[in-house]
Amino acid sequence: MKFSIDSIILWPKRDEFSYRRLPFADGKINIITGASRTGKSAIIPIIDYCLCSNKCQIPVDVIRNSCEWFGVLFNLEDGQLLLCRREPGTQVSTGEMYMTRNDIIDIPQHIEANTTADAAKNTLNELFSMSFLDIDPAGISFSARPSYRDFMAFLFQPQNIIANADVLFYKTDATEHRQRLINIFPYVLGAVTPEVLAARQELDRLKKKRDRLQRDIDTIKDVSEMWKQEVFGWLSHAKELGLTRYMPSENSTFEEQVGQLGLIVNKSDNDTLIQDAQIQGFSEELSELRNEEQQISSRLFALQRRQNEMSMLKNSMSKYDHALQIQLQRLEISSWLRSMVDPDKMPPLSQSDDDSPAEVLDKLCNAIEAIEQSSGNMKTIPAAFERELASVETEISREAEKLKAIQRRIQEEDSLYVKSSDQKYTRSAVSRFLGRLEASIETYKRLGKDEQLESQLSQVNARIEELSDKVNENELRKKQEAALRFISQKMGDIIPCLDTEHPDDPVDFIIKDLTIKIKNKTGREDYLWEIGSASNWLAYHVATVLAFQCFFQNRATVSVPNFLIFDQPSQVYFPQRGLRQDAEDDKWLNIVSDEDKLAVRKVFEAMSKTLRDMGSKVQIIVAEHADEDVWGEVEGVHLVERWRDADQKLVPAEWISK
Repeated sequence: MKFSIDSIILWPKRDEFSYRRLPFADGKINIITGASRTGKSAIIPIIDYCLCSNKCQIPVDVIRNSCEWFGVLFNLEDGQLLLCRREPGTQVSTGEMYMTRNDIIDIPQHIEANTTADAAKNTLNELFSMSFLDIDPAGISFSARPSYRDFMAFLFQPQNIIANADVLFYKTDATEHRQRLINIFPYVLGAVTPEVLAARQELDRLKKKRDRLQRDIDTIKDVSEMWKQEVFGWLSHAKELGLTRYMPSENSTFEEQVGQLGLIVNKSDNDTLIQDAQIQGFSEELSELRNEEQQISSRLFALQRRQNEMSMLKNSMSKYDHALQIQLQRLEISSWLRSMVDPDKMPPLSQSDDDSPAEVLDKLCNAIEAIEQSSGNMKTIPAAFERELASVETEISREAEKLKAIQRRIQEEDSLYVKSSDQKYTRSAVSRFLGRLEASIETYKRLGKDEQLESQLSQVNARIEELSDKVNENELRKKQEAALRFISQKMGDIIPCLDTEHPDDPVDFIIKDLTIKIKNKTGREDYLWEIGSASNWLAYHVATVLAFQCFFQNRATVSVPNFLIFDQPSQVYFPQRGLRQDAEDDKWLNIVSDEDKLAVRKVFEAMSKTLRDMGSKVQIIVAEHADEDVWGEVEGVHLVERWRDADQKLVPAEWISK
């Protein structure tokens, strides 16, 4: 994607002056060179602010006091885009913006806001084809949808970053930006595409729907003991009223029992036939229920006691194991003494004349071996023990459910006697019973089967399986690893061109730390912050951002602006005492040694080589103190402006109020 910088434009607060335009060339190393306090370090904040950053970091005083609007004209594949933003005054930032897009844009003399920063962000996200879906549908912190703003981290290397041992990318010194960039890195590397994000989003939604359907089906199909007892009670009551002779046995299924209820509900009060045997049978059944209640209660008590004993044993085992570990730690010195001390030269360890020092030491070591063996034996107990404890807890739950169901039946029968003891066997009571049974029978019919829900679940599972192939984490990981290998290879090609102590040591980028790891010749792996010298930090920073830009332009599936901006990479080599504003132009460079100038020149040569390798697809902008004797003959360099005289600065001298 082409998204380079045509020019930076400033509009003054004083109407009598025209705008100030700072032009740049595509596919070149654009250099702005000058003394301190001329505005070089404002280049990155101006571009970032016009690209809708949340905070204006343009330096205060001269620049912000003199400028009313800041603008950047971008070159696109099919035209130009002008983004302008008002100077925020006393605010952190302002949402007032001006945006226009055309084949060729004529720079207006005066700017009036025609949009907002939020609207401009949406437009730019669409321009960069950013996904409008969250990186993680579960909604973890800093995992919202990716934005073109996230890619600013790879474009800017300001003074406080370019030779920083702890921070590799722009603004990742802030926790929010750092964590967010880590989270979206699979998207940055093209392993996770907008299609994958869409599949993840749908997959998350379908999994929730599947779980909901499964719960509904389980609610219908997984008939609990309470429901079984309730159906059993209906049949028992129907038999007592003389509506059926059927009584379920131990082998009868729940579906069979519900079928019998269906036959009973078709009867009327005329079909009732009360017999003394039925009434006596009901009383016996109630007595059996109470006996069963007592038996289950006894089993529950025994299980509860066993659970308590096992829990106490578990705690005791844990304390014993802890005590063993303490003994091991205390006696560890004996093994060390045995390996390090010559027994013949050992001083006496005991007052006893019977044991030599070596024998005393042997006893200590034998004691620790016994303790170690005991500790090792302890480790084999918990696995089986935990399984048994879990089994007891499951059985307690099952017996408690049975007890609850039986107690409910007993309660219902008892309440039935109290409420309708004088009308229990009347025709009207039978009619009411049949009415309640008819209302409940539909529920029971659904207990074993619901074809509509099962059909939906089948369709959802099929779609989940289809999407799971698209969101194959192993394949995504392989793509990410391939992208990282490409970037590491490019870094390995660039680093030997720079001033590093060990240019041939392999380098890897580590996503979780947003840094690089260097493997030295001894095999030890060192992170960037473990390596000394600011010159090394500078070299690895330059190599990293150049390698990422190579990846974005050649391999990535995401659209990223094709420009890089470096602010004073020479600061590592050029002493600050030589960079005073009042230093004479022909003297400040003389402070720098030829060796340091050569090291700085390597930075520009590495940039030049990378541009050639990429076919000049990328634009590089460098704000520098170094002058042409350092970079003048490097291929692809374009001098934008030289700010050496008092009136040569970013902000014209006449704009500054006296």
